[in-house]
Amino acid sequence: MSEALLEVHGLHKSYFLGEKEIHVLRGATFALRAGEMCSLVGPSGVGKSTFLHVVGTLDAPSAGEVRFFGSDIFSIGESELADFRNRTIGFVFQFHYLLPEFSALENVMMPALVQRMKRGEASARAEELLVAVGLADRMLHRPGELSGGEQQRVALARALVLRPRLLLADEPTGNLDEATGEGIHQLLSTMNEKLGIAAIVVTHNERLANRLPRRLRLADGQILE
Repeated sequence: MSEALLEVHGLHKSYFLGEKEIHVLRGATFALRAGEMCSLVGPSGVGKSTFLHVVGTLDAPSAGEVRFFGSDIFSIGESELADFRNRTIGFVFQFHYLLPEFSALENVMMPALVQRMKRGEASARAEELLVAVGLADRMLHRPGELSGGEQQRVALARALVLRPRLLLADEPTGNLDEATGEGIHQLLSTMNEKLGIAAIVVTHNERLANRLPRRLRLADGQILE
């Protein structure tokens, strides 16, 4: 698929537990177009987080290819890979991993500052995103002063501040109540529509998964439509 943003071919991932090899991914194959949004479901322990970590270049595959824009991303050096990941992929996890000593605004700015963006531009981008996620009046609050849903909104804004091409969300509503979780899912869809960012959302919530345009299931190490 020449128009694919992301292509995964014959992806294998295994780990060793003592002398025993544990196979998690077994030849998974999958493609995602630019701007496309999908859910990924499956029981706990099936390998959904492992799949996201490999696709997000946080972990290397045991075999197979992960291609972005048609190029095998694991063929480049570590420093190039880290730079590509920072610029191209945004991550949202079940636990927000915000820095408690910094304000919401500073947390969202952080990835841009790490990339040596000028502070004024980083601040402007962060403010724009915090307004977009409904936190215009909470920018200067620290994480401990925010609710769980508000913290997850900050984490989403942080993931988007460098305007990535792909957003990977691993159980982003897992620790939230139903109403707040639905709000986060709606926000993900809104950001997808506004910014054209492709997204893979891992979730245990079947009802919310079915609301996304495309629904995938991970079973026996394979990606199934």
